[in-house]
Amino acid sequence: MAGSPHRRPIGLVVISTGFILLWLLVAAVPFLWTLWGSFKVQADFFSKADWRHAIYGVRTLAETGSRFTGGGYEGAWIEQSFWRNALNTGIVVFFTVIISLTVGTLGGYALARSGYRYAFWILMAALVFRAMPHITLVSGYLLPFFEWNLWGHLGTTIIVLVAINQPFTLWMLHSFFLNIPKDMDESAMVDGCT
Repeated sequence: MAGSPHRRPIGLVVISTGFILLWLLVAAVPFLWTLWGSFKVQADFFSKADWRHAIYGVRTLAETGSRFTGGGYEGAWIEQSFWRNALNTGIVVFFTVIISLTVGTLGGYALARSGYRYAFWILMAALVFRAMPHITLVSGYLLPFFEWNLWGHLGTTIIVLVAINQPFTLWMLHSFFLNIPKDMDESAMVDGCT
């Protein structure tokens, strides 16, 4: 069987693959170096005497008896209570996503199936709020949240993040529902979906 007429030359494939692998290596080195250094003591990782101390862990071996240590993670997660920040982040992300998707799904579907002109203007208003810098939106919340003693609570953070992300969610789900044929809605209604 003859070769495909759309095959790329082998030289081009080798050069482009080599370039991509080199680019991935260059992009990954800072992350890998930071991960490697997180298992060393500071005296090794920030050594001015010899940069190879960060690789071989000379001072880490002298201080801990091993070339690797988890002391940095213990200090951050346990002594500095970073686990609490990670838990708070998880709670905020979970509720922000649930609320944003619930409201955005309802609004996006309603605006996609609406035949009225107001749907366009609501989407334009959402686009205006999406184009505004976040700090201009948050600054409007500051005074009331300070006066009502709500600043620094998880619920406040969730409300602000939902308000900031709602225009984007509305636009994305609106365009998603526009791509679903209206015949699908009609057939679902025939099958008993209300």
